[in-house]
Amino acid sequence: MKNNKFLVKSFGMFFRYKPGRLIFQFIISLFLGFTQGLSIALLIPLLGLLTPNGSPSSNTFINFIETFFNKSGVGLNLKLVLIVYAVALAIIALLNYAQSIMQSSYQQGFSFSLRQRLFKKILNSDWEFLNGNSKHNHIQILTNEIPKVTTYYYFYLNMASKAIFALSHVIVAMMVSFEFTIFILIIGFLIFIALHKNINRSEKLGDETVSSFRKMLKHIDDFWSTVKIAKVHNSEIFYMEQFNIANERILKNQLEHTKNRSFPTLIFSVTGIFILIIIVYFSYSVIGIPVQNIFVLILLFSRIYPQFSQINNDMNMLVANSKSTRMVLDLDKNITYNDFNTTEDISPISFNSGIDLKNIDFSYLNENPLFTNFYAFFPAHKITGIIGKTGCGKTTLLDIITGLLKTQKGSIMVDGIELNETNYKKWRKKISYLPQESFFIDATIRTNLIWDSSSNFSDEQIYKTLKMVDAYDVVMKQKDGLDTYISNYQYHFSGGERQRLSLARALIRTPKLLLLDEATSALDSFTEATIMDSLVLLKNNVTIIFVTHRLNLIKYFDKVITLDSKTDTI
Repeated sequence: MKNNKFLVKSFGMFFRYKPGRLIFQFIISLFLGFTQGLSIALLIPLLGLLTPNGSPSSNTFINFIETFFNKSGVGLNLKLVLIVYAVALAIIALLNYAQSIMQSSYQQGFSFSLRQRLFKKILNSDWEFLNGNSKHNHIQILTNEIPKVTTYYYFYLNMASKAIFALSHVIVAMMVSFEFTIFILIIGFLIFIALHKNINRSEKLGDETVSSFRKMLKHIDDFWSTVKIAKVHNSEIFYMEQFNIANERILKNQLEHTKNRSFPTLIFSVTGIFILIIIVYFSYSVIGIPVQNIFVLILLFSRIYPQFSQINNDMNMLVANSKSTRMVLDLDKNITYNDFNTTEDISPISFNSGIDLKNIDFSYLNENPLFTNFYAFFPAHKITGIIGKTGCGKTTLLDIITGLLKTQKGSIMVDGIELNETNYKKWRKKISYLPQESFFIDATIRTNLIWDSSSNFSDEQIYKTLKMVDAYDVVMKQKDGLDTYISNYQYHFSGGERQRLSLARALIRTPKLLLLDEATSALDSFTEATIMDSLVLLKNNVTIIFVTHRLNLIKYFDKVITLDSKTDTI
């Protein structure tokens, strides 16, 4: 089966998480398996003592137990056997309890560690990587697929534990009756092989379920992104139909998977009945095995044979969750682990002269060049406007200045120092960036204004900044002022209010470089003029680069860079 190599490979990631504890769990499983088998075997001398006129046993295992007790000077009697049996069962119960707690702790700890590591990797990934990958895929992995990986390894450990359990009971059963033990193993193995196609079908159903869940997640996000249009256009039915297609597919796959997993259980149960009848009949009528031995054989059979069914079920669950595990493994493999480096010196670099873009070449993957041998200079303590038609690279130029995008050629110089991977963090300490689309998180207004700042700000400092961008009244009209909790923010504020609050968030960081991308596009002319007047007053302390398509703002700019012709003009 093609999953065999993957099962081994995937176990490596699980094993690397606290391998000592994992090995210890296997040792406990091995010990429990054998002790449970031996506890059943102890029933033979117990039943022998309870059998009237019991004759000496010809079984080697029984003779060994009796000899052991006789040589130890303790006569084998009913009271002793019952005490030993009760103590053995009590110890086994305690060990089972401890093992279940330990296994759960291990699995949940693994899930926690994996989720934390992957999210940290995503956080520290390059902008180009994040921008080029589906957010739904990452959300799905972190929320839905990682728990399945935990389930995957649960069945992995379960299968290993059952194999150890079955092996220990097989060894004990062979001591009681070698022939019938081999007979049981052969029948179970043949049925296991015959049901191999069900395992392959589980893999296919698992893959389809993952794909259907992704589609459903995308439909939900699409609705939330366009809910206003959906309501105005009365198009709720469209979203319901799209959601139902994915939801019904998930339901169908789950039902099919239940049937596919239950069928082997049915086959093992039916064949088990016939095998049990054969064992009892031949043991008693043909071979003449003592009744107490037959009883123990039945108990051992009831322990061994169901393991084939349960291992088959675990295999079904393993391959059904293999798609989820592959997604997690691929994400873990494709993203380089970068620490936050909180101890690194990221004090701001000097910025007093200006920014030089020298001989820049840039193009997106498989697209025509946006910039070829491009040069521009952005003087410090000035407002530089970047204008041009849609798609000419205005926003891209800002992303290059921040270091989010890497150029194919050329250099970015700040006060004569070239920006590179070693000093980008220092450079970004000076920057505030206001993108085209205003965004907020589900939190209070205060948190939304200061969450991305390393400093603590008093209410007075926040109010001062809000007044600067004509957003003070926006906050104060809310029921709880700065402590007002907002969610679904795009409908909590108007477009202009969102822009003013976002501009306040950018300014409260007291940046040395302020990057504004269409920062006044949603404002009326009066408010826009008020904010632009405030920005003009700020340029003694802040260098401003302003992307816009509004030509009426040129009067506020000290310098204009027109990208349509890729020229640097004043």
